[in-house]
Amino acid sequence: MKNKEIRNRYIKKSGIIGLFLNLLLFTTKLIIGLVINSVAVVSDAFNNLADSMSSIVTLIGSFLSAKPADKEHPYGHGRSEYISSLVVSFFILFTGISLLKESVLKIVYPEEIKTNLLSIIILVFSICVKFFMYRYNKHIGKKIDSIALISVAKDALNDIFSTSGIIISILIYKYGDINLDGFIGVIVSIIILKSGYDIALDSINVILGEAPPDELEDKIEKILLSGKNVQGVHSLELHEYGKGNVFGSVHLDFPCNLIFKEVHDVADELENKILDQCGVRIVIHMDPINCLESDSNGNRNTKSR
Repeated sequence: MKNKEIRNRYIKKSGIIGLFLNLLLFTTKLIIGLVINSVAVVSDAFNNLADSMSSIVTLIGSFLSAKPADKEHPYGHGRSEYISSLVVSFFILFTGISLLKESVLKIVYPEEIKTNLLSIIILVFSICVKFFMYRYNKHIGKKIDSIALISVAKDALNDIFSTSGIIISILIYKYGDINLDGFIGVIVSIIILKSGYDIALDSINVILGEAPPDELEDKIEKILLSGKNVQGVHSLELHEYGKGNVFGSVHLDFPCNLIFKEVHDVADELENKILDQCGVRIVIHMDPINCLESDSNGNRNTKSR
């Protein structure tokens, strides 16, 4: 429980920081974009606004995933984090489509860009802020294994590319008198759309029940086979209901001549060992093997399951 609380605290902190910084960037970029008449800057501003909405969704997902199990959701609400990540991808895709539309219009109907040093400085500052958000969310996301924070980090990296492209287009227009505003916007929108697609695909795979890592299955099987009198492992199934909330079931083969309590004690010991070492709550079904039974003629035969 303590680990889950710490994990949710990290996600909540990231959401609050992201909300504040993205609103700040949205306001400054929107003002700059309107002043210098750049569709790329204005679109980038609304990209930051969408990022603010993503931060709110991340906070909501953190709140919902922290809720304890109840009658309607006996395995908890951990998958809320994956749903919030999917919603974030929708914001990113919407932003990319909107930017693509505006950029194409700018290519067809180009307009003069009013450049100034202050706008360049603020855009460079924006890149620095997004780089901080990228590093912070990537580090925390890997530390607590959060798909939501890793998605936020990827989005911040896309913002770095898009804002860098905008700065380049402004400088080319200022010193080369070539208007690439719309073309840069198209490139940026494609990068954003690709990111949104990747995040959506990752989120959907987990929600639909992505196969657990082979390393986890191998580790669990190794622990099970180390149990006293265990002669076989089969039908291992694992189901994830949020990070750190994995349930499973498995069948173990035991010689049928053992005392039931002895087998039951081994199963209990293995269940606790897997929970401690793998964080998986597993239920063990015990199968008897190598039993002797009489056939129809009264002969004794060795029977394996």
